[in-house]
Amino acid sequence: MRRALRSTGSPGAEATEPDDGFGGHEFEYEQDTDLFRCSECRVYKVVARGPIKPCTGLVGYGGDTGRVYLLLTASPAFPVPSSPPVGFLAWKVRSTGIGRAPRFSWRDGRLLVESAPSGVADLVRGVELVTEPADGRQVPAVDSVEHLTAEVGRAILAENYAACVAKYGEPA
Repeated sequence: MRRALRSTGSPGAEATEPDDGFGGHEFEYEQDTDLFRCSECRVYKVVARGPIKPCTGLVGYGGDTGRVYLLLTASPAFPVPSSPPVGFLAWKVRSTGIGRAPRFSWRDGRLLVESAPSGVADLVRGVELVTEPADGRQVPAVDSVEHLTAEVGRAILAENYAACVAKYGEPA
């Protein structure tokens, strides 16, 4: 598969970026079917243009269109080659199938992750279990997990986006 289009209209992103008309889908082009498929909800489109039904989110969300956010504070003692463990944490969250780290979710040692209300408790349990051995003991990946409402999560994404634009300019 080859990444064809990246949506900025995902749930929560409307506070940070204008809707690009993809309804929150993250379409990828599949050469074997010659179709576009959303990597989130797995819906197919012949073309990724025109009227598009909004994305329900990750398959693990079970069609739950509500969103809640968790603010993870990375543990400075976590033994990963890159410090802080942003990519590792984002990958672990994504691999659960019930959460993801949206664009502009990392700043100042904290990672904002999105889930559906129906899956957030399982996601919290999964995140709290992420550890790595260091110096003969298991070190947790996160120091704290804060539950946030959709509004607060979107406000943090907007702040992170503004900080990114101020530091690096408009993203491509």
